[in-house]
Amino acid sequence: MGKAILHLHSTFSDGMATVDELLDEVERNSDIDIVGITDHDDCRSFAATQDWKARHPGARVQAIWGSEITAFGFTHVLAFRMQPPFPIIVPKKFLALTKTVAQLHDMGCYVVVPHVDAPMVGLGRRRLSRVAAKLGVFGYELMTPYFTSEESLPELRAIGAKCNLLPLGGSDAHFTEDLYRVILEFPGSTVTDFEQSWHDRTVVPTLGREGPRKTWRRQLTQQRRALVEQPSQQLRAWVRNRMDASAQPVT
Repeated sequence: MGKAILHLHSTFSDGMATVDELLDEVERNSDIDIVGITDHDDCRSFAATQDWKARHPGARVQAIWGSEITAFGFTHVLAFRMQPPFPIIVPKKFLALTKTVAQLHDMGCYVVVPHVDAPMVGLGRRRLSRVAAKLGVFGYELMTPYFTSEESLPELRAIGAKCNLLPLGGSDAHFTEDLYRVILEFPGSTVTDFEQSWHDRTVVPTLGREGPRKTWRRQLTQQRRALVEQPSQQLRAWVRNRMDASAQPVT
């Protein structure tokens, strides 16, 4: 059986490790085959994974394209693509959820609902049940380290089954210590095998292990990245883009 870990964050958003550091850790200290880095409203990590792979041609680890998009109301959705052509941009932040998902479908992405029960950024169980089929959502995170208790899993699984959603899972890891908290097992070992397991519904989410405890200083640093530094960078980029657009001559 192959193993995959999804919903990981790098320094391209609010993660604490670079793409190289993430892949080095997985290659050296695990038996994981597939990784899916999903930085917030950014997909530059995928090009970085391909650069790492070119420098490590014999490496076991393979990466899939991913991003975590922020829709209107701060609702998050995950997007994955496993075969080329791979997108080089993602939908704009804070679009209506229907428009965000539609654009991701146009990009050929699988849309997955993360951390359903998370306050504010999670879609919520009632809304998931109401809109998943209409939106064309492919899967959802049944297994997650945060907010969803083990006792409530049967109810969440029933909602997913009712909506014909693929049950998946993600570590939502911002530190290397948290990479293996949720592991997906699937027949085979390649990206093609992994994608086929989604359609065959043979991929199985399992709880993994938690790494060493992080210091409070590192946790506070990560929170500053998430709540201050990354939003500031995105705001500056948005202002630059608006200024560049307004400076274009009218034809």
